[in-house]
Amino acid sequence: MDRLLAEGLAVLVVDDLSTGNQENLPHETQLERCDVASAELGDLFHRWRAGIVFHLAAQASVPLSIRDPLRDVAVNVIGTHRVAEAARDVGAARLVFISSGGAVYGETRRSATEETRPAPSSYYGIHKLAAEGHVALARLPFTILRPSNVYGPRQVGGLEGAVVAAFLEQASRQGTLVIHGDGSQTRDLVHVRDLVEALWRLAQPDSPVGTWNVSSGRSVTIAGLADSVERVFGRPLGRTFVTSRPGDVARSAISSAQLRGLGWRPHVGLSAGLGELVRLIGEADGSAFSAGRPDPHA
Repeated sequence: MDRLLAEGLAVLVVDDLSTGNQENLPHETQLERCDVASAELGDLFHRWRAGIVFHLAAQASVPLSIRDPLRDVAVNVIGTHRVAEAARDVGAARLVFISSGGAVYGETRRSATEETRPAPSSYYGIHKLAAEGHVALARLPFTILRPSNVYGPRQVGGLEGAVVAAFLEQASRQGTLVIHGDGSQTRDLVHVRDLVEALWRLAQPDSPVGTWNVSSGRSVTIAGLADSVERVFGRPLGRTFVTSRPGDVARSAISSAQLRGLGWRPHVGLSAGLGELVRLIGEADGSAFSAGRPDPHA
């Protein structure tokens, strides 16, 4: 939203606020509280006549998708179908859809490219892949982005891939990090600002239609991420190991070579991104954290 407003665009946000926070919205935006799986969505689109539609709404918890797959179908498949149908009916110039790289590709022995055969291991991944099909069949220009694990300001812990937000909340509240599994799992962490840049590039009228991975291109183990969080906080943090969650993958590695061919590059390194988030936590609660020396390779 910040980027769209900076580009001089009027922005309508459609959200049921089931996981979002209205306080995160700039005052220049207009908010309509609506479930994307609702039939009301079409009328809303007709009133707004959107030129570009960014579809980021999702049921984004892998464990919840396994506990309640029908709710996941309703939001991630039916909801996406309704968004795509409404965008087509109002003549939107482009539909930009956020899928999921980690959940759609599943286990990756090698870095997954856009040509890698999807192998989702959760209902969330299965339904995100199905949603991509609904976008592609909507008969309007589209862009599908498959990001790796996204992190950054305003993220809520507990959602799909939100391990950074979870670790920071745990570190600041109880000083102990909860690791699901043995910590050897690998993730590619990409900062939200780098994802936003990819969204903006691929929303342009002359951008190619198709599917694009968005990733840093560097994987880190969960244990290694815990070490990085500890360094940024500048003090020892405890570790509690618990059972792996259903649907978790052991290795997630994603290539963004195709997107880099358009000139996109990730610019926010992990150490800098973590340092920024720790400073924001300190500013929010009036505390101060001492930051450890950043890892120049992070």
